[in-house]
Amino acid sequence: MHRVILLAIVATAAWAQGDNPFNRPPAGVDEALRARINEFFGYHVTGEYRKAEKLVAEDTQDYFYSHNKPKYLGFKIGKIEYSNNFTRAKAVVICSQVVMAPGFPDTPVDVPTPSAWKLEDGKWYWWVDPESIGNSPFGKMKAGPEVHTGSASPMVNMRSMPTSVDFLFKQVQIDKKELTLKPGESATVTVSNGAPGVMSLSIPGKPPGIEASLDKASLNAGEKATLTVTAGKNAGAGTLNLQVDPIGQILPIQISVK
Repeated sequence: MHRVILLAIVATAAWAQGDNPFNRPPAGVDEALRARINEFFGYHVTGEYRKAEKLVAEDTQDYFYSHNKPKYLGFKIGKIEYSNNFTRAKAVVICSQVVMAPGFPDTPVDVPTPSAWKLEDGKWYWWVDPESIGNSPFGKMKAGPEVHTGSASPMVNMRSMPTSVDFLFKQVQIDKKELTLKPGESATVTVSNGAPGVMSLSIPGKPPGIEASLDKASLNAGEKATLTVTAGKNAGAGTLNLQVDPIGQILPIQISVK
């Protein structure tokens, strides 16, 4: 059941990284960080946690020793956001793992797993900011009545944990899943964020001749955004996809053209 805790924690609020020229790291910095991330998470695939220790910051060693260490089947690096003059970084790594808990499938699930890194003596180290412990898109996770999880993880209130990955995909909702438009006509879709954390929105795909725009690319807890969809002169029918990060959710909207 402790994997449920992990799943809720790892879906931490979005660190959306757009193509911002002011956030591009100096030459060699990004390559060095990616190499360390690949090495650290690679040891979690092979189960060589002792080797992973050398990539953990000194002030995070106790945390690393005492907490559950997940076994990943594979991973890929997602988004990276730098700060503190490129001496701090947050990375979202998509990890494939089997979640051993009621309500979860027995097949691998891709879980967005955020991690923090800091640069010390010219090398990147995995670390945990004490202020970030317990944060997730589902609110601040607090310790509850002691329930043994069968791991070295802290005791937590298990009743507050989701019991299915479906929980992740019910936080952001749209009020329309289908639109019928005439050429030159526009319609709107309201997007609502029901999670306590920040979610980012993007439009990775749309039918030919269909224009779409969002009045907000990032939604705080309880906020709404308006998606405006316009059919061009030669618009065609198809599916417009709205993507929600960091969970990687796709909200499809079927477009019909009269």
